[in-house]
Amino acid sequence: MKSIVNIESRLGRQQAKKTLAEVLQKNPHCISLTKHCREQMQKRNMIVGDLINVLHGGQIVCDPEFEHEEWRYRIETEKMVIVISFHKPANVRCITAWRK
Repeated sequence: MKSIVNIESRLGRQQAKKTLAEVLQKNPHCISLTKHCREQMQKRNMIVGDLINVLHGGQIVCDPEFEHEEWRYRIETEKMVIVISFHKPANVRCITAWRK
């Protein structure tokens, strides 16, 4: 799947949310979790279903941060936060997760 935007560049909050929705709709299997994310989810008693719900229903309320040579986006709901980055080809990588 080819994204309509350059996912290696900094995306605005609305464009990042739109790109995330596009990836989730067209290829939901392109979501990967870092080892750190899996560890934090286990530590905080979170399951993959929680992560998926946040990705689908959460909002990006902060500007992205540039860390470790990638733009990171914080997806939030009232109860949880997931930090993601976009990778080619249209892959969403979940970096960490926590409960509020």
